[in-house]
Order: sequence, then structure tokens, then C-alpha cells
Amino acid sequence: MKTKTVSFMRSDAARIRIFGRALPRAGLLLAACLLLCCPSPADDEVAAPSRTWPQAYSVERDDAQGTLTLRTPFYTIQQALSRGGAIARIALTHGKAANLLVQPIAARVRDDSGAEFTDLADAAPRVEHRRDGLNEIVTVACALKGPDGRDSVFRMKSTLEYRWGYVKIRREIQSPPGARVREVCPFATVLAPSLSSYGYREGTTEEEGAPPFSFGSNLWGKLRVDRPSDPALETRYVPRSMLFADPGTEGIEWFAGSELAQWDLQLSGRRGQGRCALVRSTTPPGLALTILPLSMADAAVTMPETCVFDFYVAFPILDGQARPPWLHTTFNRNRGDWAPTDQIERWAKSGIQTVHCHNDGDYYGDGLFWRDGAYPPYPDMDRYDKVLADCRRVGIRTATYFSNKELHPSTKEFQRHGQTWARKNRKGDLQHNMFAPEKEFGAQMCLESGWLDYLKLSIDRVLANHPLDGVYYDWNVALLCHNPLHEKGRGEAGPAQGHWDIDGLLDLMEWTRRRVGPKGLVIIHNTTTPMFATENFADYVVATEWGYPKWGDRAPDLEELPLEFALVRGVSRGVIRGGLVDNNAPARLRRVFALDAILSGVTPWPVDDETFELLSRLEPLGDVATYRFADWRNEAVTLSGGRCASAVFSRGDGAYLLVANLDASPCEVTCALVPEKLPCPLTPSLAAARLPAPGAGDSPGQVEKQELDARQLIGQGIKIPLAGDEVTVIQVWVQPE
Repeated sequence: MKTKTVSFMRSDAARIRIFGRALPRAGLLLAACLLLCCPSPADDEVAAPSRTWPQAYSVERDDAQGTLTLRTPFYTIQQALSRGGAIARIALTHGKAANLLVQPIAARVRDDSGAEFTDLADAAPRVEHRRDGLNEIVTVACALKGPDGRDSVFRMKSTLEYRWGYVKIRREIQSPPGARVREVCPFATVLAPSLSSYGYREGTTEEEGAPPFSFGSNLWGKLRVDRPSDPALETRYVPRSMLFADPGTEGIEWFAGSELAQWDLQLSGRRGQGRCALVRSTTPPGLALTILPLSMADAAVTMPETCVFDFYVAFPILDGQARPPWLHTTFNRNRGDWAPTDQIERWAKSGIQTVHCHNDGDYYGDGLFWRDGAYPPYPDMDRYDKVLADCRRVGIRTATYFSNKELHPSTKEFQRHGQTWARKNRKGDLQHNMFAPEKEFGAQMCLESGWLDYLKLSIDRVLANHPLDGVYYDWNVALLCHNPLHEKGRGEAGPAQGHWDIDGLLDLMEWTRRRVGPKGLVIIHNTTTPMFATENFADYVVATEWGYPKWGDRAPDLEELPLEFALVRGVSRGVIRGGLVDNNAPARLRRVFALDAILSGVTPWPVDDETFELLSRLEPLGDVATYRFADWRNEAVTLSGGRCASAVFSRGDGAYLLVANLDASPCEVTCALVPEKLPCPLTPSLAAARLPAPGAGDSPGQVEKQELDARQLIGQGIKIPLAGDEVTVIQVWVQPE
């Protein structure tokens, strides 16, 4: 997760003015009246709360309907009071599915006779609710019963803590002494069939042959209800996390709490006795997900009188707005050659919105770099501050690098606490991250230790003393650790059972958002491990640095791009081209990468010349955030002919259609529009025009503004010639009455 400093020396300010800083060019007037069916998001800008800033829930209990409903402006969660108090509905305000759950989130136990008992069969659970600041705490006490209502010896208490963008759930299953079970399932549901793309972080450890300090990247898959060739998922080891997505639209995730022994060892005393299964459900249609820490076909174990399971359910917070392209660069000390004032002014003129200081290794061999956990990091902090002040003066927001896992061994804190805070393997070894021989980045720490408090202190110290807008977090991921000092009741007396630091990571993200404030800057890097729960607090996410096959002589189809490339577009994403495109790949693939990014609603990171040139096509839109966006999977535009794709920016008064040729050879494509399928549906009473590319008069093969037959566009379609590796923009707008 290391990044080199990149500089931009562009001076053409007019080419990129599409981020709310400039109006569209003259001659591209839109109709004055907005349709009421889809008002511009900008209309509610003053009243609407920020996606990243935690808000209070509204809570409504309706005993007549048997529901407890918790709402924010961005999502609704409903518990079924007559079905064990289970969460029965999760819906995102700006999502697509009416309910991400086809079946409620259930718990169940199978006893030694094979009889199954579930909380959903309890029609009269005791459900209590209280408020704790902005959070809501719901407790449910119920009996586990058979499908026919037959009682059992098992009882369960569930505590649901509603936080911003996620619910922390504790299941306490109680049984009398000597009760024996074959299966225990704290989590079972059927997900909406649209959530067919998934990733999971394996639950294996060194004991099963995993590398001692495995990063635990997601394993990706697809399970589509209409594709019999898609394999189901089944594993004997409970994953640490599972993420499900309707790509480009919405999603949901499950992940275990920090105490992994609850899922691995609590019931049987040995690993590999559980089961996680994701299979097709036919009645009702959907994806059946069950997570069982114990699953034994021909044997039974004695239940503890109380067994506890902590887990989370999270979802992306979507605000419905299109994401303006994120134009970012970096700086560092560079042997004392700090970014000069004139360069920073050029950044601002080119459209750069954010920069961060990235100097986490001895790149220049002079021993002067930002040692994680040390302060001050440089002998010339006055010049660091001048870069920040120059950026602020021209409107560029600034952050600085922090690693959530690394503490440099040269610090006195490492010398005093390094072994106590360290992330260790089963042998008790500590992992050191090396940039080159004798040039260490830092030693890995675990957030389930005093490292969390010291990290907060380090971050607060920097923010308090320097004119920064926020933070850039590397290693923004929970990792497996076997340091017994971090496990409750273990200490130095016994070997570690294994934990990961997800609770600490969530604590850090919530603290960070409060620390920088509602308008502060939070950038996180989580290549191969995206998480809705952490991204909900971030303004920007960096992805795709490593972990995927490189593009060689051709670009993959859009369908083959990694899920994390755009994920569900809840947050602006920067996708690292170097992680996907081989350095020796044909030069045109740099442009294709930028085209793919634009069609997916993300931005190459750091921004490059190809991106600047292509993003100039969006200049006529003005403030991109006033639109809603649908990526290349949109249903409003159909194309035939050539290797082409489209994307849509839509609002109540009209839309802009992006039509791209992803092949090097020119082609003619037939483009047709279904206006009622736009994100903001339009009536058929439209006008249309194909817009010229900037500098079209000087470029052979480009076209000037061309009026189009709107009836033909929404009928049999219009034929459009496209140069190779090119995108054109079609504007449609509502005809005045």
C-alpha cells in the first residue's frame, strides 16, 4: 500500500471545470423548469445531512402491525415483533431493492435429535428499546421454538446496537446444563437475488496453512439465481467477513466481531467444525446465507449454559448523487525540495481538489521521512506547513499519511510498548514491513491494544499543530492477530486463540469522523478489502493497488473488472491504474482504463493526462453532484455495433448520455434511449444533440454540435460514428411546453 509522489504541471484551467466551480459553457442551455418527479439533489443541499456525518435515528413502534422501525434519511431497518423480534427489512433510500432481505435475519439451533428451533417462531418476544446518544439499543428476549410453535429448552437474548451505517449484534443463546446440539446458527437469512456479487475473507489461520501474517484479501465470486453454472459457496471455517453487492447500485455485509474464538472454538474446542453456506433459494427466490460456528451431521456437543456471538450487519450509505471525479495528487519532503507555490497554483488551475503528504519510507536515502508514530517527522516542519497553507489559499484540501498498523521501531513508544501492542503470529513473532534492506516502514501493531489510543493521540497531535483538513489512512483494514495480551481473560498465561481488530478499526473510523468534523477530509486505502461500514465515514476511497491480474495486450470487458473497482458508488473512489495495467502494456490501455473509470463513475488515481483529457467531455454538465448517475449497467441506453458502452448523468430537466468506443478501431454504433428508465425518468417530449469534444474543430474525426432527431433516438435508435478509444456525449432535455 505504498504510493510514489506524482506532480502535475498543467496550466489549462478551462479544460476541467466540472466540479461545482464553474458554469456550463454558453450555448448549452437547459430547460428552466425541473420535473417534480426527480428534483435536483442540489435543491436540498442546505437541509440534507451529509452521508458521512452520524445522525440520530427516528424510531417508531407499531404493536398493531408488529413492527419496530428505525430510520435515517438514508436507510430504514425494521424488526418483526411477531417473528422473534428479528430484523426483517433493510432498505436504502437511494437503493433499488424494496428490501435487501427476502427472509428475516434468524437464529436457530438443532438439538441432538435433529429437531430445529428458531427465534422466528416466537410470536411474542420481549422487545425493549432505549437511546444512547445518537445510537439506539434494542434488546430482544425470546424462546427458540419449532416451526409448529413447539417449545424448546433454548432461549436467546439479542442486543442490537444501531450505529451509523451498521448494526452491532450480540446473540446470547442460553440452555440448561447438559443440553446437546448438532448445529448452532446465530445468523441465517435469504438475501435479495440482485446481491449476486460477493467477496469473503477466509477464516483460515496458520493452523490450516495460511501465511502467518496473511493480509486476508477478499475471495470474489458470483452466485446468480438464473446462472446454474455459478457455484455455490460452502466452507467449514466461518469467514471473518462477507460482502454482497448489486454492483454499482447497493449492497450489504456481515462480519464477525473481534473475538474470533466465539466462532472458531467456543462450542467444539477445535477449529473447522462450523459451516458457512451461500446457496440459491427457490422458495422464496434469493440467496440463502447461513453462518454456523457448529455444524455436525452425525454427532453432538454439550452446549455451554450461555454462548455469546458478536457480529455486525452493515450497508453502504447512499445519497443518490453522482460523484464528481476525484482529482488528487501527493507531495512529500523530496530531499527538502517541497512543492513550490507556483506548482500548487498549477494544481489548483488544473482542477486538483485534494492532496496528501505521503512519505512513509526512506525513498531518497537521506533518513528523512515520516516515521509512523514519531513527532515531529521532519526537521523543517515550517516548510511542510507552507505547502499546506499554499494549498488552503488556492482551495485545495489537504491530508497527511497515517498507517493504522505501523509503528516505527525508532520511536520510544515502540521500545516501551512494541511487544505489547504488536500484531503477532502463533509463535509470538512480530511482523516488520520493509521498503528495502535496512529501510523499514514500521512494525505491525493491532488495534485491539493500547496502539489504538496512541494512534489517536498521534493523529490528534498532527491535526492540532498543522493546517490540515484531515487524514489519509493506509492499512485501513482489520487483520488477524495472535497476541494473547489482546484477548479477554488470556494475558500471558496461555496461547492466543486468535482475534482480529475490527472493533478497534470501527472505533477509529468513528473517532476520526468526529475529530475532523462534518466537513473534514477522510481518505482511506483498502485495496482488496472494501467494507461498507468503514467507507461510510470516508469522503474518498483508494482501491485496486494490487491483487488482480494485470492487463497485458488487451483490456478486459467491463464485466470482468474487480468488484471493488466501483463497488456500489456510495463514496468517490480512486482506482490505481498501476495495480491493473502492466507497465509494458500498449499505451492505449491507459486511455481505455480512463474510459472504463468514467463509465463506472470512478477516477484513475492519481489523476493523469488521459483522465484530464477525457473528463473535459463532462464540462457541459456543470456541477456533477446535481445529477444522478447510472454506470455502464444502466437500462436506459441500448447500443448495438462495435465494442461500446454507455453511462448516464440524469436529473429532472434532462440527461447526458456518455457513449464510448472501447476498441482501437472506429465503429458505427446504434444508440437508443428509453427515457422512462433514466435515473430521473423523462417524458418522451425531448430534444437531443450530440456535443462536440473540446477542440473538435482542430481534431480530424471529431464532430461539431449536432442536433439529433429525438423521436428516432427514443425509437429505433440513431447511428453514431465513433473514433477508436473515444467517448461522445449526447444531451437530451425536456422541450418547453
